[in-house]
Amino acid sequence: MMNITLVDYCLHSFKDMVRSNNLCHRVLNWINKTCCCRRLCSRKDREVSSSKELALTGEIEDLPVFSSYDYPLNLYENLFHKGVSECHQKLDKLGEDRNWDELVSFVNTGNVDYSRLPIKDDLNSLPSLYTPLHHAATGKAPKYVFEDLLKKGASKCLKTTNGETAYDLAVKNSLDDDILRLLELPENVKNNSESIAIMEKSLHTVILGRVEKLIQEHGVQLPQLAFLYEKGPFHYSVPMMYGGFNVKKYNDGIKVHSFCRVWGGSEQDHVIERNGKTTLKATGYDCAL
Repeated sequence: MMNITLVDYCLHSFKDMVRSNNLCHRVLNWINKTCCCRRLCSRKDREVSSSKELALTGEIEDLPVFSSYDYPLNLYENLFHKGVSECHQKLDKLGEDRNWDELVSFVNTGNVDYSRLPIKDDLNSLPSLYTPLHHAATGKAPKYVFEDLLKKGASKCLKTTNGETAYDLAVKNSLDDDILRLLELPENVKNNSESIAIMEKSLHTVILGRVEKLIQEHGVQLPQLAFLYEKGPFHYSVPMMYGGFNVKKYNDGIKVHSFCRVWGGSEQDHVIERNGKTTLKATGYDCAL
């Protein structure tokens, strides 16, 4: 049986429905050039006009950069669905009020790293990036609170806007040694802290180089790279980009696969080395942003 993609099937069905062969030909040509889904489904090399163009654009390496986690976003409150934004704010309030039992029962694997969302144009509502784990460390919560949050997947590596992890806050508040042991950063994060900081700056440069206007307009906090070394490959979304950034370890550094599903799509692969050197390895269609 011939192996065809869903998009190919839809295109052929559409062709049967269009009476005018001339119109059908024009429409199919337009879809073939602009539909990134067709390109991703078939995974065929795009035709280029010359070998020089192929050398410049190349084909995106490792196209399906599968990610295991969605990076916990923090951006203006009005950009989230009402239920999601209310969840962010409720978790923050429970943490501030030290309502530990309700906090633990309200937390799940999908919201365990949520933090209070800022309100646009409100100078009294700046992001703190305090997750439930940060609140527990600041509020001197009982040990079971830390254990439950960590079981639900809380990140130890995420920092507040003041650059403090939950461990840092626990030390500052003189929490017991058994709690400090729970909050210690993973060895691979501690052992690579300098290179992580260097590569993080380069990662931010790549992101801002593509969508700085959207980052500023929507108040999006840039990702912390230690999350990769603690949790694994992650996807970082940007509102109105209709795509985002997939980040994973690559050789001795990281690879950043970014994509935008607008006007035919746009893809780029950047490789960032431990010393921060960034190389654009391949590109897809030019992005409209």
